[in-house]
Amino acid sequence: MGGTALCPRCDGAVRAPSIWHSSATCAAHGEVVPLQPPLPADADHLRWVAERSDVPVWVPWPLPAGWLLTGTRCVRDERHDAQAVAVAVSGPRSAAPGGPPGLAELLLVAEQPGTGLGAHLAGLTDVDPGEDPCRGAPAVRVHADDAAAPLWTVARDEERTVLVGEAGGVWLWVLLWPGSGPPDGPGAGPEPREVLEDLRLVDLRDPAHALDLPCGALSPRVRWEAAGVGA
Repeated sequence: MGGTALCPRCDGAVRAPSIWHSSATCAAHGEVVPLQPPLPADADHLRWVAERSDVPVWVPWPLPAGWLLTGTRCVRDERHDAQAVAVAVSGPRSAAPGGPPGLAELLLVAEQPGTGLGAHLAGLTDVDPGEDPCRGAPAVRVHADDAAAPLWTVARDEERTVLVGEAGGVWLWVLLWPGSGPPDGPGAGPEPREVLEDLRLVDLRDPAHALDLPCGALSPRVRWEAAGVGA
């Protein structure tokens, strides 16, 4: 799939390596490993990413009923295997009180510290979440390769909820749409615990996880361009 490589920290278009710079260059952040254009959700592209990743390629398995894999995106170049991988999954959510059922979407981002993709998507100014968000009781725990992975809330509003923790030795960011609307209003989204509490993640880099994943159309959650993030 064509597209422009971006800076993972700001969505700025990057300049290709040159005789002056051995890596891609962002005008604001200097040399970076670039965020590549999105890849469709299908077995061939997932296998390609998994074979070229330094971080887990997390997918929920089994997927909740009616959910589909809806795209992948990674931070990599010819000199570096993937330093961050974002995987989108989408499916039906339960109706909020007084409102119709709708679509829920998850974006799972595994990344090496210092990459900055998850923090950028969360609207943070730093490249990592820091220590403060990961103190106190976690909001929810997921299971990542059979190990408990506590997640703490970084941001939450009517549009989305963002959580972060650690799994597989790197950061795990979880972005959930819709966010937490008014609890008695038609725009209310699911509580993170309702969606994530029983979520079990598997790493597709493990040859034992050659899964027959149901796939759907490319999600806007991985289709953002230099003009902005998502839709």
